[in-house]
Amino acid sequence: MANKPTNEKLVMANIRQRITFAIVESYKNTRTNIINLMAKKNAKILAISSPNASEGKSTTSLNVAITISQLEKRVLVIDCDVHKPTIHKKLKIENNVGILDVILEKATLEEAIHKHNDYLDVLTCNTIPVKSTELLNTTKFDEVLKQLSEEYDYIIIDTPPINPVSDALVIAQKVDAFVLVIRAASTTHDAYKKAVKALGVLGISVDGVIINGADPRPKGYYKSKYSYYKSGKTYY
Repeated sequence: MANKPTNEKLVMANIRQRITFAIVESYKNTRTNIINLMAKKNAKILAISSPNASEGKSTTSLNVAITISQLEKRVLVIDCDVHKPTIHKKLKIENNVGILDVILEKATLEEAIHKHNDYLDVLTCNTIPVKSTELLNTTKFDEVLKQLSEEYDYIIIDTPPINPVSDALVIAQKVDAFVLVIRAASTTHDAYKKAVKALGVLGISVDGVIINGADPRPKGYYKSKYSYYKSGKTYY
């Protein structure tokens, strides 16, 4: 006979369920805010970045794209973090052809885009030994974004972090809206100010800030930490 779950195990399971629910609801709230932002700006293309690496921008970009697609909107998430692409790893898809191939005209969009579900497509970023910043600053990239904006309701671009490299600043000049992700108890005020100042020099304003990693656990629960949750093909 199988051992009956102890009270402690039942409590732990209940707490995990409540944490998962809190995270899912947080992303749904984020989705609502982003849709409202995009509607006010009559915008389609949103870039998501962070001041520094490891602050959760890629997971956030993917989650935002997934939650919007759940409203039966056609969504494309583009991994433009050419220095450390991760979207393909999170979705466990191939990364043989990506956005840089399209810009270089080595592949078509049809060949490069992955269909994740009926409403969500993915354009990965395979690493190519070329100067990525120069590629992202070409008129060809502008043309690609224009074509994609005619085919999708929303385009979410995961950019490299702002402070270490200049790629995000290049992309920021080509999109309709720009959101920063900061990590609770990790991102410093100086790092945030540096990123905002770099954008400001180019006349780019931050349309919103998403705080990542805020602890959703009930008070007094400190036994483990959760970065993101996976349910089927959805990441939380």
